[in-house]
Amino acid sequence: MKPIVPFAVLFASFTLSAAQYPSANMAIILPGLHENGVDPTGSSISSQEVIEWELNHSDVVFGSYSDAADNQRTQAVGYMYNQKLEMNASWLEHELRERAEQQGINYEDLFLHFAEDTVLAEVDKTHGENTILNRKPMIVGYTANEDHAGFWLYQAPPWDADVFENYASGGALYVYHSEPFDRLVLKFSQYAQGGEFWVEYPSSVDGNGKALTWERFNVTKDKTLNMTKNQNVIWSVPTDWVRATTHDGSGASYGGGQYFGSTYLRDGGKLYVARIRWTGVDPDHRPRLQEVKLKNSFQTVKLTDAPTETIDSKAIERWRKVRGFDESADLNGDDYLSWSEYKNRSNKQATARFRWESRVIPFGRMWNQNSSWALTHLANPNYLTLMNEYYAANWSELGLNGAYNDDTNKLIGPNQFLVYSGGRVAELDLMVGSEAADRLYQTQFAKFLKDLSTLQSGSLISVNVGTANLLGRNGQQALAEAASLYLREHYIFPSTGFSGYAGIAKYWDNSVFAQDGRSVIFQASTRYGRVQYFGHSQENWLLDKYSALAIFYLNSHPDVSYFNQWNSGYVYGSDNTTLDNYWQQNVPKNMAYQPSRLLSVDLGVPAGRVPDGYTPIPLMLSTTTPYLADYTIIGDSSQTSVVHVDLPEGIGHLLPTYTYFCISLKIPSSLVAQKIWCSQGSLPKARCCIEQTSLVKIATFIIPSL
Repeated sequence: MKPIVPFAVLFASFTLSAAQYPSANMAIILPGLHENGVDPTGSSISSQEVIEWELNHSDVVFGSYSDAADNQRTQAVGYMYNQKLEMNASWLEHELRERAEQQGINYEDLFLHFAEDTVLAEVDKTHGENTILNRKPMIVGYTANEDHAGFWLYQAPPWDADVFENYASGGALYVYHSEPFDRLVLKFSQYAQGGEFWVEYPSSVDGNGKALTWERFNVTKDKTLNMTKNQNVIWSVPTDWVRATTHDGSGASYGGGQYFGSTYLRDGGKLYVARIRWTGVDPDHRPRLQEVKLKNSFQTVKLTDAPTETIDSKAIERWRKVRGFDESADLNGDDYLSWSEYKNRSNKQATARFRWESRVIPFGRMWNQNSSWALTHLANPNYLTLMNEYYAANWSELGLNGAYNDDTNKLIGPNQFLVYSGGRVAELDLMVGSEAADRLYQTQFAKFLKDLSTLQSGSLISVNVGTANLLGRNGQQALAEAASLYLREHYIFPSTGFSGYAGIAKYWDNSVFAQDGRSVIFQASTRYGRVQYFGHSQENWLLDKYSALAIFYLNSHPDVSYFNQWNSGYVYGSDNTTLDNYWQQNVPKNMAYQPSRLLSVDLGVPAGRVPDGYTPIPLMLSTTTPYLADYTIIGDSSQTSVVHVDLPEGIGHLLPTYTYFCISLKIPSSLVAQKIWCSQGSLPKARCCIEQTSLVKIATFIIPSL
């Protein structure tokens, strides 16, 4: 270990009016997984008591509880991802589509689309593995009769399913997906010997959205040769094919219709469904099903001259092709090119038959096997209208006071897309993966959130923006006016420096938000502190928590700043600690990590000024003008505005923190890697370096050099 570097002590003056603690607002991040445990004194505590503790020791919940009544007791914000909708529909997509149909809005217009066939890098081929991106229908199942709920073929193929066992009593094979499709690839574990089959679709629905009438598809090619080989069945897409559910919504296991164990179908969710019937005079030789696949709309492409790594050094596992859509060829505007329209299209470099096949998808940049993102058209005013209506209803039902976007940097830039060929987006007229497209889409993203804030006045429209100063060249300047609540995830470390990429002198963008009445959650982590380097002892945890709270106090603002203490990881919840993430096991994490004893100290009334004879700390910005510089000083902590050409409109208006240098001192070697907060000697071993005055935001700040 290197010796500790002498530094200056920082002071400032402030107080907060908080509901739970006298001088700080507190936040809980993503609660859940509550379980029985012990409190910090060793007394038993139930999972319900843990929820009560969290509600009584926080002022905002970034996330939500399962009980709407609990959410209504606090300011709870749920999830939202405005920049994407799923190809495999869930309730959000269902509700948007229903509202769009009622208002005469084309649902497909809510997405971005490639104007030309595009080959994209895929860095993780497991993403989307269980979705249409890997040719898998949402539901495949078969029935014993017309009323049977259905047997769901949920296991990974190959199957040996006797799907036509009960053909004589109305049993059939059902295949469901979010979007219309014009073919299925059928594989058999036993081929048919005689008999015939046909494929049907719902042409109308009843008042509950249940399929009412069924018609036969016009099968144009039966490459299975009447189920005697593994191949495609292809049909013409009819204009009256409607989205439907096949259950009456009653919840009845039998008699209510088909739902194959899917609560989505049971409760009224609509999909496009194809029903396959078979009949024959020799039932002993009926076909048995091995697998069903959708069309290979997003095929893999083998390249010999392509890069092997993306811009962020992630290995490329394979390349995927997304077909472009020639919208000018869609003469009847149904988002599908008939064979005649397709043959006569003017753009031969766009080969999608369905418009949905051309959606902009960040292959390998999603979450997991069930992710199927497609980017949304954020500049479409109809999208804002529909999402606003959805959120208004959803937040009211769940008792939420808004929602937050957790992936503000996962948009359309080079961190999401690497293009081998093609890449032009019709709605943007720019190339995915380009800086120009990313700048435009960031602007549209920020405007969407800002407009949503206007429509949902009083709600917390929130974003997770990380650590960099948003107004600097390393930040996301477009988001500086987008939200009413900002989460700075893993923002404060016990060893946070004065400057650097993210440090005290660069935290002043929070003062810009505060001036506008917008809120910030300062999340603290134990990374780069005593816990990381010296282990999970009680003393190390206490000192790291005290250090983090000191930094919060130096940068916070009355009423609009919130503090959250977490461990060194990004997995959240309210479950119990282990010896791998705390010095004491079986303590509910939020209860263990929150520095409750220190928070109970009332810091008093702020002076709102820097005392005579003391120097306010400088404010730094990473700039590009007149040249690249990481430590450009543009003002100090006492100013109400700062000016620099790189700032939006050249100026930033601040609510000052009045943080100042107290004294310079040599740090005794016994204070290894510490920042010690002191208040009227209330803490054991606390060292006060100044007589208590009415200037009550008091902290010593010492930079370690590890």
